[in-house]
Amino acid sequence: MKSEDTLDWYPAQLPPVKIILGNAVLEVGKTGRPINTRTLLEYLHVTQNKQTGKDNKIAMQTAIDVLRDNQKVNGRL
Repeated sequence: MKSEDTLDWYPAQLPPVKIILGNAVLEVGKTGRPINTRTLLEYLHVTQNKQTGKDNKIAMQTAIDVLRDNQKVNGRL
């Protein structure tokens, strides 16, 4: 599933995705690591593996897809 498909079909997902990305930026910043797409993706993957049944798994996957798509479009190889 691509992030643009998810955001087109589920516009209500945008606020939770923004919250997830914002929290990821804060947590990565607290560790002293550089805040970039790679470190944010690493953090989100670890967080995704620790998710319980109550967590919003669709919003987490959408946040990961948004970062991956952004990295493909704007990233350096």
